[in-house]
Amino acid sequence: MKPCMAVASILLLTATFLSHAQTWKFSSPLDVTATNASGVFHHLESSGRRNIVATESLVAVAWEDNRNGSPQIYLARKALSAKDFTAEIKVSGGGEAYEPSLLALDNDRFVVAWEEDGRIRARIVTANGPGPILTLGLQDASQVSLIRQQQLLLLVYSQVSKKHRRVWLQALQIQGQSLRSSQSCPVDVEPAKDDQLYPTIVSQGDRIVTAWEDRRPGYTIIMAAQSHNKSPCKFSSPQRISAALPMRTSAFGKGHGVARVALAAYGAGQTMAVWADKRDFREGYDIYAARYQPGKKLFGVNSKVQDSFGDVAQQWHPAIAGNSMGQIVVAWDDNRDGDANIMLSRFQDNKWSDDIEVAPASGQGEQTHPSIYLDEDNNLHLVWIERIKIGGPTRLRYAFARATK
Repeated sequence: MKPCMAVASILLLTATFLSHAQTWKFSSPLDVTATNASGVFHHLESSGRRNIVATESLVAVAWEDNRNGSPQIYLARKALSAKDFTAEIKVSGGGEAYEPSLLALDNDRFVVAWEEDGRIRARIVTANGPGPILTLGLQDASQVSLIRQQQLLLLVYSQVSKKHRRVWLQALQIQGQSLRSSQSCPVDVEPAKDDQLYPTIVSQGDRIVTAWEDRRPGYTIIMAAQSHNKSPCKFSSPQRISAALPMRTSAFGKGHGVARVALAAYGAGQTMAVWADKRDFREGYDIYAARYQPGKKLFGVNSKVQDSFGDVAQQWHPAIAGNSMGQIVVAWDDNRDGDANIMLSRFQDNKWSDDIEVAPASGQGEQTHPSIYLDEDNNLHLVWIERIKIGGPTRLRYAFARATK
């Protein structure tokens, strides 16, 4: 091929890739909080990566930072038409607090659940401020994730039970601006044989699906179980989501590693699970997914989310969002360009799209730990952690993306 023809072919391929990749038009990024000082570090680490939600009029972000010398939970809101976020409010009670999970209610109310001093706490936040904190009476509990199921809030969390951590479900009732605890139960009725970690949960209308990290085979796998909304504590027997692979050699241990599953419901009764997966041990973690199928086998075949350009890089911190229109999108951070940048892929025509680099969350420094929300118009809300220098302070950043296709 002549040089000019080769260049033309490359340009054509690039233009074709970009035409398919331009699914959203991103706004300029905003700071979620003005607290960006030396020694202050922000974290978006909720179980299932649910740190951002939006209503018809507001977007809200919950996170943890150490501005006052100890980790605390904060919430900031922004009217969709406003240029900036309002001043954040402290949600936690004063102890060491971690990993907030965020949910939107009606009338621009939000629920935040988190771990504080080894217990699960939750409270409702309204335009008039936060309501009373509900402290669940369990010790050594953390890694909470929550959803709304009709008139109840359902929390899943990991709690120490005898020797190992075990996934539990807790129902909460909404009473005005307060919360009251209701029934609770272990998700897996069999006593834990090893740790069960980082659970997350979705509502399927008539059923509930939860997934978590599980070390019962001696290494980490992803497990799932389901129950029906009339009996949320009657879960099916857990099933494995992440595929079992043939053993390579004993040098690689009992199996490959997986981490931090996230779930999203979309369309009519559909759910997608994503997680970080180290089955290709030479390049570190990749992002894998599996679709829920309401039969004897809860989830189907594992599929790689990132495209072939990401096969020579490492991917971390997958987040997922879907809507009732049937759209589903995954975000993660990716070092294929040297620095960590945020990438996206959407599921369409039963396959994952070419990767989309998020321009506001790319470039100098590290852009990591995304959390995303997809509204009913297919617009995307994205929040992430930015760090310009290794070891330097962090910034909490937000960008809005209007759907163009």
